[in-house]
Amino acid sequence: FTSTEILAAEQRLVDTAGITDRHRANRDAVEMALLEQAANGTTLNPGQAALVTQMATSGARLQLAIAPAGAGKTTAMRALTATWVEDGGTVLGLAPSAAAAAVLREQTGASTDTLAKLTWSISVGDLPDWASSIGPRTLVVVDEAGMADTLSLDAAVQFVTARGGQGRLVG
Repeated sequence: FTSTEILAAEQRLVDTAGITDRHRANRDAVEMALLEQAANGTTLNPGQAALVTQMATSGARLQLAIAPAGAGKTTAMRALTATWVEDGGTVLGLAPSAAAAAVLREQTGASTDTLAKLTWSISVGDLPDWASSIGPRTLVVVDEAGMADTLSLDAAVQFVTARGGQGRLVG
């Protein structure tokens, strides 16, 4: 069983994922980030490289990456972060738990926080600086997205996209 509120949130997420009118990173930035990863001893496999390329250049307001544990999603997110920054953008990370946010920060170098912090801040109208700075060149990566509740994901995605940013859900 579910509620009409959950169904509406799910539909908004699906609808948002179908819109591709946002910034697209330059393919040269993707290649540079992939080369940099390889030079630093981490060569991405073809699936990871394709994931980084697609997520960086799609222009999608919302995109999802699903893979089993150990498949290299975090390594790919490091390259995606490098690509986005190389292209002049900003990457922020969110996760359902503080521990997951810390791991994401450590692995990508992006500023991170919890999904709950963002949704609470939105609800009370008291945004932290990192949330206030979200704009058209911001990519927000939500790690462990499968562990997040639908209403929180919806609130975060609607906030980010209303400010011109893009979301990437990873899990």
